[in-house]
Amino acid sequence: MLGLWESGNMPLRMTNHVAFRVELEDLLEAPARLNGMGIIPRGFDGEPSDEAVVLAWMPAASVYFLDPDGNQLEFICMLPEPPRPELGVLAWSDWRNRTLQQAPR
Repeated sequence: MLGLWESGNMPLRMTNHVAFRVELEDLLEAPARLNGMGIIPRGFDGEPSDEAVVLAWMPAASVYFLDPDGNQLEFICMLPEPPRPELGVLAWSDWRNRTLQQAPR
C-alpha cells in the first residue's frame, strides 16, 4: 500500500511515512506495547492515543508512531467490514460499537 502526503508551505520539511501490515490482534496490543517501550502511540492527526484508529473509508485499523528521526511509522490492518466513508476517522472502540450495533441478530 502506498500513501502519498502533500507537503505544506515553506520552510519545507520532509518526513517519511512507512506502513507495516500486521494482524489485528497485534495491532490492538500495539499501543500498550509501544507505551511500555517509551514510544508514544498516535492517532491519525498525530495526537497521543491509547487505542487504534479506524480509517472508515477503507476500512483499516491503524496505530501511528514516530521513529527517532521523526518519520511516521504505521501498523495497519485491513478490516472485513464494508467501507463507511461517511464516518471518516474514528477510535477503534467507536468503530466496534457501531459495527456491533448494526450486526444482524
